[in-house]
Amino acid sequence: METQTRICVFDYAATPDEAVPDAGSIRRMITRENSGMDLTLSKGTLKPGAGHTWHAHETQDEAVFILEGEGTMHIEGYGDVRYRPGMSIVIPRGVRHYNENTSDADAVLISIFNPALR
Repeated sequence: METQTRICVFDYAATPDEAVPDAGSIRRMITRENSGMDLTLSKGTLKPGAGHTWHAHETQDEAVFILEGEGTMHIEGYGDVRYRPGMSIVIPRGVRHYNENTSDADAVLISIFNPALR
């Protein structure tokens, strides 16, 4: 039996922008629902001085790539990671963390979750 490869192409401009109250926005470009793959790829924008609360992804590893801005990723049991464009941070599943934009400009990040969030 032959396995068929599924190729997916997504347009960032056609991806809905979801507001994150008092923080910024996120676009979930690749999800299990729209790709059939077991990963999520999101592009998030965190406004200057904004952050989100401590949380953990109990069943997902998270990889974050910083495109723009500077901030601090607070990671329980590890400490604070000051980030800038071009850096990546990998957070294993179950590890509590939160992200804080410490600059005067938007922080723009790509996050990849495996397995998928949605």
